[in-house]
Amino acid sequence: MSEEQKKLITEVVGNMKHMDKESLLLMKSNAEVLKARDLMDKPEVTAGTEKEGN
Repeated sequence: MSEEQKKLITEVVGNMKHMDKESLLLMKSNAEVLKARDLMDKPEVTAGTEKEGN
């Protein structure tokens, strides 16, 4: 994890500490959607294929 990512995570967590329960639940569901989208964006590795960058 890069220092820039660590700084951003720290900032986001600091903001989340001031949210109410409903806002936190909304953030959680949005984070799950973004995680799924990121997984879809990654190239799929199947038998006989190589990852990008190899």
